[in-house]
Amino acid sequence: MKNGRELKMIGDYIGTIEEFLPGEGTFADDGKIYASNIGRVIIDKENHIARIDCKLPAELKNNDIVFGEVISVNKNGIMIILRKILGVKGSIEVKAGIHVSNISGRYVKNPEELFGIGDIVKARVIRVGQGVVDLSTKGNLGVVKAFCKRCRAPLLRLRRDNMLICNRCNNRERRKIATDYGNVFEL
Repeated sequence: MKNGRELKMIGDYIGTIEEFLPGEGTFADDGKIYASNIGRVIIDKENHIARIDCKLPAELKNNDIVFGEVISVNKNGIMIILRKILGVKGSIEVKAGIHVSNISGRYVKNPEELFGIGDIVKARVIRVGQGVVDLSTKGNLGVVKAFCKRCRAPLLRLRRDNMLICNRCNNRERRKIATDYGNVFEL
């Protein structure tokens, strides 16, 4: 394991308690050490301690409106790389998540039908913890720019529903669309 190079997600395997002691941002279960935060693995070779370096930008706080790019989608939620805080100069690069229960005020069975890899999302920060940032797209928040899952061309909005169309291949897709879809230029 290379020191500081591997980015770990919550629950990712780090090593065994025979190799290291669990440090900050980790936990041990059945003799194995796992990440309890998102961040880079730091190995203290002198003291045989594995920890997660989970630094967050100081300006990120609850209720901030943020923009980010979807990097993974599964049945439990979405992982996003945050790129911008609305109204704040400069960019950020922080991993954050949207749990399936925070996507919409309605029941969401399959987040993969509402978000795609590479989509740009506008969300609200609902929790900033040690190495963890939780987001919500409930209400008028959601995808502000989407890309076709077939050909990767930008999708255009049809009328006022959540249906989008690709001008290149005529593919139609549904998303959890923000009210200002297609009108965000601050990124």
